[in-house]
Amino acid sequence: MGSGRAKLLTSALRLSYFTVAWNGVVGAAALVVSMLDVSLALAGFALNALLDSCASVVLVWRFRKEQRDPAAAERLERRAQSWIVLAMLAVAFYVGLQAVRALIGGSHPETSALGLILAAGSLLVLPWLGRMKLQVASRLPSLALRGDGILSVAAAALAAITLATLLVNSALGWWWADAVAALLIATALVAEASRVAVRHRFG
Repeated sequence: MGSGRAKLLTSALRLSYFTVAWNGVVGAAALVVSMLDVSLALAGFALNALLDSCASVVLVWRFRKEQRDPAAAERLERRAQSWIVLAMLAVAFYVGLQAVRALIGGSHPETSALGLILAAGSLLVLPWLGRMKLQVASRLPSLALRGDGILSVAAAALAAITLATLLVNSALGWWWADAVAALLIATALVAEASRVAVRHRFG
């Protein structure tokens, strides 16, 4: 293994460790708040963050194994890709299903200060985190890390949507904005998961 790749693996590991810690804490807190506020965008953000944290655990395993056994890199990468695709589809399915149920049932999300704080704090961290993952993923290259980067970008988008929809609902009473925004994120996640899956299968 060259020194350049070794440095990239170290960078990938650091990003993955940070994701496990940050998204684990923020995701758990957001999930509790979403249950109290009945906010789909916040629930989607929370689940995405928690699954991103779990996906990063898989990537920690993948990159640490490659450090010890560089010859196994391709096999480890393909296994990690499978887990990342499943995580993306799981988030999309949950968010999409809950959004449809909310639109049919006319669910009205509440607005809480804690939910707004969690979303705002994540907007300061997740765009940077997603961008760094995508940069390192393109240099390795690693579709698994790219997929995890997309999860971080999706979490940032959900954080932005959560802020916007909670504020819009509070100011204008547009209860449906929460569900529509969640559906858009779910659609984007399915599209990206399909892209990774196709490259995993035929790449």
